[in-house]
Amino acid sequence: MRKLLFPLSAMVVVLGAQDIHAQTRTTSGRVVGSDGAGLPGVTVLVKGTTLGTATDMDGRYTLAAPATATTLVFSFVGYTSQEARIGDGPINVTLASNPTSLDEAIVVGYGTQERRDLTGSVATVKGDAIANLATPSFAQQLGGRAAGVNVQTPTALLGQTPRIQIRGVNSLTSGTYPLVVVDGQPIFTGSNSLIDGNASSGLADINPNDIESFEVLKDGSATAIYGTRGANGVILITTKKGRKGKATLTYDTYIGAASTLKRYSVLNANDFVTISNEKQRAAAPTATTPLARDYLDANGNPVSTDWQDQIFRVGFQQSHALSVSGATDKTNYFFSAGYTNQKGVIRSNELQRFNLRGNVNADINDWLRVGFNTALSRTQTLGLNVNPNALSGNVVSALALFPNVPVRNEDGTPFVDPASGTIGQGNNSVPISSNYPNIVNALENNISRSVSYRILGSGFLEVEPVKNLLIRSQLSTDTQLEDDFQYYDPRYGDGRNQNGYVYQGFAPSLRWNWQNTASYNTIIANDHKVNAVLGVEYQSTETRYYAASGNNLSDRLLALNGINSGSLLSQNISGDYYGKNGFQSYFGRLNYSFKDRYLLSATLRSDAISSLAPGKQRGWFPGGSLGWRVSEESFFKNLPVATVWTDFKLRGSYARVGNSSLTSNFPYAGSYSAAQYASQSGIAYNQFGNSELQWETSKKEDYGVDLGFFGGRIIFTADYYRNFNDGLILSVPTPPSLGVPNNSYNANVGSIWNKGLELSLTTQNVRNDKFTWTTSANFSTNVNQVTQLANGVPFLLGNYNGNAYTITQVGSSASTLWGYDYQGVNPANGNPIYRVNRNADGTSSLIQGNIATQSYLTYDPTAPGAASTAAAPLSSSDKILLGQTNPKFYGGFDNTFTFAGFDLNVFLRYNFGNSIMNVTRQNTLLNQNFTNNGSEILGRWQSVDNPGDGTTPRVYQGRGGFINQEGNTLSRFVEKGDFVRVQNITLGYTVPARFTNALHLNRLRIYGQVQNLYTFTKYKGVDPEVNLNYGSGVNGNLVSGLDYASNPQQRVFTGGINVSF
Repeated sequence: MRKLLFPLSAMVVVLGAQDIHAQTRTTSGRVVGSDGAGLPGVTVLVKGTTLGTATDMDGRYTLAAPATATTLVFSFVGYTSQEARIGDGPINVTLASNPTSLDEAIVVGYGTQERRDLTGSVATVKGDAIANLATPSFAQQLGGRAAGVNVQTPTALLGQTPRIQIRGVNSLTSGTYPLVVVDGQPIFTGSNSLIDGNASSGLADINPNDIESFEVLKDGSATAIYGTRGANGVILITTKKGRKGKATLTYDTYIGAASTLKRYSVLNANDFVTISNEKQRAAAPTATTPLARDYLDANGNPVSTDWQDQIFRVGFQQSHALSVSGATDKTNYFFSAGYTNQKGVIRSNELQRFNLRGNVNADINDWLRVGFNTALSRTQTLGLNVNPNALSGNVVSALALFPNVPVRNEDGTPFVDPASGTIGQGNNSVPISSNYPNIVNALENNISRSVSYRILGSGFLEVEPVKNLLIRSQLSTDTQLEDDFQYYDPRYGDGRNQNGYVYQGFAPSLRWNWQNTASYNTIIANDHKVNAVLGVEYQSTETRYYAASGNNLSDRLLALNGINSGSLLSQNISGDYYGKNGFQSYFGRLNYSFKDRYLLSATLRSDAISSLAPGKQRGWFPGGSLGWRVSEESFFKNLPVATVWTDFKLRGSYARVGNSSLTSNFPYAGSYSAAQYASQSGIAYNQFGNSELQWETSKKEDYGVDLGFFGGRIIFTADYYRNFNDGLILSVPTPPSLGVPNNSYNANVGSIWNKGLELSLTTQNVRNDKFTWTTSANFSTNVNQVTQLANGVPFLLGNYNGNAYTITQVGSSASTLWGYDYQGVNPANGNPIYRVNRNADGTSSLIQGNIATQSYLTYDPTAPGAASTAAAPLSSSDKILLGQTNPKFYGGFDNTFTFAGFDLNVFLRYNFGNSIMNVTRQNTLLNQNFTNNGSEILGRWQSVDNPGDGTTPRVYQGRGGFINQEGNTLSRFVEKGDFVRVQNITLGYTVPARFTNALHLNRLRIYGQVQNLYTFTKYKGVDPEVNLNYGSGVNGNLVSGLDYASNPQQRVFTGGINVSF
């Protein structure tokens, strides 16, 4: 675009053919963008006149202005216009990009459109918003920056794939992750690691400093051109290119430190001894030996250990990015190299990434262009076993271990019981329950390492045989190799029972994508703007993994190099998988604009995917949208308000798209697997086929309005959407007599809808040559409801670890918390009270749990100490809905200020309306085991005269599961997940040009930044932004909103420098 803008700008400003009798004075300077690079073709006008000039290729200008002139106006397409007062010296200006400029080119599927012509719902996020942020993956910073995009980062584990949802939950059992496209190339997303406890996100391989912008395609008309991949929305990433002018060398670096945002509250040694012995007295009043006693150090002082100090730390982080970019009339180039090293707040968790990128476009002649985009990366993630059910799980161990024993012996060795390998007993009368080890041993000796090697490469050839017709062919590949290694020390924790364990896995994957398009752009008779695209696309994806493991290690040191130290009987191939799928597609899109007033867009795509049975592989996905720019009508322009209300567009769209994120490469086919029966090897039937199976379908409606005021200083956008998702793939039950595996088969039988409202506002509150203040805010709502499940299936349970915490049923939202209604404590005896609906007239009543006998009794709140009769035990029929786990509304609020070289950015993110089952609170209050407890147990009932907080029952050794209904959702532990998070604050200073010029620098900026400064929430856990998703056995669509031993978020302080030469 800039190639055309420069000569146009120069021609426009050769106006001023008027006589100027007054004396003139010469003014000069340079105009740069936010990165310090000169901007060619910027229009510079004397305010109130047509006298002006345009900047040259390096952004410099010289202008003879009348002596009476006081102000210059600088304007450029895609940037916010700026005024500057004329003084005695040079006038240097930095223009800020304006993502809401109507003339800005917006990236859409297989092309671009001017924002003024958009009829679909597309949100833009500039790369500057996430550059230099100390996060492993750019995706973690998208939350709150675009309406309709909800990003959830469950823990501070480096490399973990965030949960991204665009406009709600669009499936129950298939994938809900959006399609991610980088420079036109669809890429792998999700976690690549094959080992538990490690997170290796495919998005963490991309250097955030290489990103120019994001476009989020949300409605059907925008995503229909992606067919079967468009149901969950699309994120288009455009990487940087060179700017016309001199070559620019840029170096960006930061260093920082991270700490935990919040920690768990557990008993100290003194309280632990008190509570433990009180439990013992309740269960065994005649016991003479205390269960717990103090342990004295060498100085005779009682030991009190907070094990969280052993699993958490201050994590130091650094990043370095070097780039060279530029452009000539024929060639555009951008090369970069990056290095990131982050040590997480979780001990043993680290991420190290090396990046190289090269983007080159070249005009061979007037009708032929070629180019390539290539990115190489190596990302290593060091993790640990964070699974809550593992002996070496870091948080679970830290919350359970005795606080009245030391971390280490006096000789520095970890404090353990040599016979069992568990934490040392100390002066307690019995060992710790559940064989918990000293977590320090696991942190110092176990290894979980994932290394990802990746090539993202694409090349294109573009021909313009006749004017306005472009024929383009692009071939791309996404090649990955995941190298995983895991080692459990044979002396402690998870490795002890199998005398050590070692694992080595490799997962190569390859995706080829070939796109061929023909696009035509023209304007007919000045009124008819036509943009048409036709294309074909082919894609092939291959995935493999090979893994081997061994246990019963003969030598601990040899195990660090491979599985050979495992016994011959234990060495085995634990994984050998090969999968391949692909698709063939045809697509077309027509955009039409009449007099910039009446807008039309129509899209059609046909996809044929190999994952479905012959005859069911091809589908057709149409989409269309209409727009009316009311502000271009003569009647509107004649309104008095038109001088203030400068843009008004109505739009609406409808489309049908698909979700081909299926459960396997061939989900329709019957399958077999190796099995044994009566010690004989054979093949077993493990999946019943269904040749009628298809992709899931989403019908999307969107109705929007775009408003602009004061020439774009205020931009407001509103969208109301409705998504109807049909043909959800669910299990259909079959009679046992049929002999179908699992007595079920998969079919397209479910449906769910989402609807909501999205509001976006961008304002330039103050804009002058001294001070600017811009604000960007967005607000989104979402409601979803399940409307159909399989016949004979009234509900789906969300199971974690064999326990049902959530329910999905017709008429309710997906994954709703489901459990018992807790009503507090009987003040007469400390028993827990529950509300149940068992009466014939439909009214409810109260029952109490008799802790001593683990039975149930009736309860009369007017006479809590009166004799009670037996009541039926709690059962699933007593469970009720306790809250939805998906937020009702969410968004972000961003403010940027500039003054005298300083820039300040403050970004807030919020989330309201969802509930969380705090399983951590529930489990740390258990009385079943001899382990530590959460400090909430101090509010227990002790007597009639000391009833405690009224919600915590009395303690009783061995009754924890009964008291707190372990394995069930309990209303006592269901909390609101509302929060407002101070996500980012950045303060920077750009050194004045008179100093940087002396240093031969284009730009020098110094900044300080803090992420996750504070979270305003009433949630009692470490962080309200949680979602339990450990391992592949948990489906995040059916089991969400559970917080069990989550690693806390990190607060990061960084300081950095941006310099360009």
